[in-house]
Amino acid sequence: MKANLVMTKELTVCHPDQTVLEVLNILREKSFRVLPVVDENRKILGAVNVLSVLSRLVPEYIITGDLKSISYAPDMGVLHKHYAEVVELKVGDIMDRNPTVVHEDESLLSITATLITYDRFEYALIADRENVLLGIISATDILRCLSKSDPEVLFDA
Repeated sequence: MKANLVMTKELTVCHPDQTVLEVLNILREKSFRVLPVVDENRKILGAVNVLSVLSRLVPEYIITGDLKSISYAPDMGVLHKHYAEVVELKVGDIMDRNPTVVHEDESLLSITATLITYDRFEYALIADRENVLLGIISATDILRCLSKSDPEVLFDA
């Protein structure tokens, strides 16, 4: 079975000049975990998700392990201060510029292997040969498809 038969085609997207706060509101409102970032021609520029934002909130010295005990680290005050700064940034400043992108004619087996290999966000953006966004497929979409499908149909499609 090919990606174009499983992917979600009706997408909500964002643009690099939108603020992080605008995108967080969309993610919350729609209960999404990721939004593709595209230009005016729907060419893929990147993706933004909640981890893209969270990674900007935690001080670098905690991420790098320079602080031996996290119990001595500043907590909510620092996170809140960083949050107030990050939500004013443009999505283009924090987006993942190398999201997993696959083509519409790739097989579910190939996409599953890609998701496992890169194990970053549990989704892949689907593009045509000119990198124009066509859809998105998640690990959950693949599992849902497998649970509902006859193996004969999966291999013939």
